[in-house]
Amino acid sequence: MRIVTFILVACLVLTASPASAEWFADVYVGQSFTEKSDVTVHSPAGLGIFRDVEFDRSLAYGGRVGRYFDGAPFVGLGVDLFTFSPRIGPQRVRVDGCVPSGGCGGGQGGTNKLDVDVIALSVDLMLRLPLLKTEQAPWGLLQPYIAAGVPLFVTTVTPRTTAQFRNHEDDTDYSFGYKVAGGLAFQVASNLMLFGEYRLTHVESAVELRDAATRHHTPVRMDLDTQSVLLGLSVRW
Repeated sequence: MRIVTFILVACLVLTASPASAEWFADVYVGQSFTEKSDVTVHSPAGLGIFRDVEFDRSLAYGGRVGRYFDGAPFVGLGVDLFTFSPRIGPQRVRVDGCVPSGGCGGGQGGTNKLDVDVIALSVDLMLRLPLLKTEQAPWGLLQPYIAAGVPLFVTTVTPRTTAQFRNHEDDTDYSFGYKVAGGLAFQVASNLMLFGEYRLTHVESAVELRDAATRHHTPVRMDLDTQSVLLGLSVRW
């Protein structure tokens, strides 16, 4: 409900601006799908690699503001803030190395529940192709576009129901990754566009969780390769 309210307020405030312009403000929402990843745990017993850990699909949403250049209206810059939460649910996986139950000969292990919350902030280079130009829409009624950036990812991992880590004691990682995106925007009002976007993001996150038995810090590393399908509104002025 808060997301819908934010979108409606943004549209009501910004649609009073004149139509043909180069500034833009976007809000969007959709789904994210994070690929399986090996999760590496340096526990007090030794190194364990949890193979092909699955992440839940999650809600993805965010906003972007920016401007297309006067001299080159097909080139622009945008500041994008994006969030998603690929939770790790209870599952059985193969573990190479040390398993939580003891011993370092490998075997089966469980992950139980870990919350993974990600916020990404980036400055993106954007390229658009103005199509179907009219006098009322000098930048085109239809605009395919691509974007790329190097976001700062803020990833917080929180154990919820695990025997290996102290529950609810989280840690946060700050790492740079990459983002590429492509989309299609279509003008639905004088200065309002509807757009669909596909984006791919990648980041390597490493946190230190507290071991439940020894209370020592335990480094945990994972790759987050995420595909997101988004739908949004863009105000131009």
